[in-house]
Amino acid sequence: METNKEHNIVTIKNLVAFGEFLLLNACFIFTFAISEKEYNIHELIRTIPRSYFVLINLSYTISLSYVGIILDQRIVNIENILNKVTKTCVLFSLMLLMIVTFLNDFDIFSNLYWILFISMFFCSTSFWRICARIILKHYRSKGNNYKRVIILGAGSIANELYRTISMNTFYGYKFLGFFDDRDKSDYKVADSLVKGTINDVYEFVATNDVDEIFCALPAGEDRKVLPIIRYAEKNMIRCFIVPDFKRFIKKQVSLTFLGDVSDAIPIISLRDEPLLSPQNKLAKRTFDILASASFLTFAFPFLYVIIGSIIKATSSGPIFFKQVRTGKNGKDFTCLKFRTMRINKDSDTKQATKGDARITRIGAFLRKTNLDEMPQFVNVFIGNMSIVGPRPHMLKHTQMYSELINEYMVRHYAKPGITGWAQVTGFRGETKTIEEMEGRVKRDVWYIENWTFWLDLKIIILTVVNMLRGEEKAY
Repeated sequence: METNKEHNIVTIKNLVAFGEFLLLNACFIFTFAISEKEYNIHELIRTIPRSYFVLINLSYTISLSYVGIILDQRIVNIENILNKVTKTCVLFSLMLLMIVTFLNDFDIFSNLYWILFISMFFCSTSFWRICARIILKHYRSKGNNYKRVIILGAGSIANELYRTISMNTFYGYKFLGFFDDRDKSDYKVADSLVKGTINDVYEFVATNDVDEIFCALPAGEDRKVLPIIRYAEKNMIRCFIVPDFKRFIKKQVSLTFLGDVSDAIPIISLRDEPLLSPQNKLAKRTFDILASASFLTFAFPFLYVIIGSIIKATSSGPIFFKQVRTGKNGKDFTCLKFRTMRINKDSDTKQATKGDARITRIGAFLRKTNLDEMPQFVNVFIGNMSIVGPRPHMLKHTQMYSELINEYMVRHYAKPGITGWAQVTGFRGETKTIEEMEGRVKRDVWYIENWTFWLDLKIIILTVVNMLRGEEKAY
């Protein structure tokens, strides 16, 4: 039987989808109005063949059904929402292209029309879903569309879970109580919140309309939850296990299974790496090739002539500075930069510091504006760097910090980048202390574990903003 809360979720999805179909048809008509310079709505609707309305709505129905909408989930971030929008619009575009090509009907709408239409619809749908998510979070924070939950266990993990769902009311959870068999002296939560022992769960669930059960029992006691899971599933109550290994793993992990379905062994990966996915790898590499090829074709020749001439005129030595650095999987590669220092014997061992006498005048400007990094688009194009990723370090630093910082080498799971998450969040330039390098490494690892195409775009935009206003630590 469908509950009211389940009905609410369906209603939320339907409302979001309904809004998108309105946007779809509005963008279609508006784009046609712009291309034909006809702004009489009745004349527009009369001019556009009805078959095209059927085509776009049917194609989007299939695309949306396949990809789905996730903004109604309790925990989801904007980047995940935009990821779904991107996948839906890409699939929708491919379907349109195949159908129009098959029908060989290019007379009414030009290629430019389709590009404008898809671009406008993508932007408006992205904005619509983000607004819908914000409205939904506000709606839930006011006590609506909630899930009634209980927690098995009253220890540290259970208390952390309780605090998280209590402080983040927009998740939409209504906490009903803890259940634990231990003495009160072992509780890590307020006694008044404990409603009984594990055996009391059955009666409580039967009389309190519980939607979800979180098991946060300590290791060794989790066997007590198996009968409750069976009981809950018979009564269509969802159960979730909160594993007691936070002291060992403090990051997102992924679960895989080894063996046949009947006797598969669960295996927990210590970290989730989105860039191990072939489609994510392809998307990132495609963007790198297109962006680097465009830059090297249209912008880099002018930079090379102008900056190269100034470098040669103001100091002796080559235009490019070439340095061997540590790349993906610990493999060394030659990193290119515009030379910003006078020729010196310490370039491969000593970082640039504030007021460094080795830096030339033009070099100081290039470093301040990040223009010294532009030759690295060559590295991106040939494949040993990416536009966004952990910044590559000189070999001496790799050797030194890998012995001092536990997760240092993890940052080499991804291709190094011209810019990165650490750089746009205040960790660029000289690292005077181990703590500063740890901060950089922490952000590099976070990037590897949380990569999305939208995160890359965000980092690129922040990098451009920093270049325009100048960076304090760029020296």
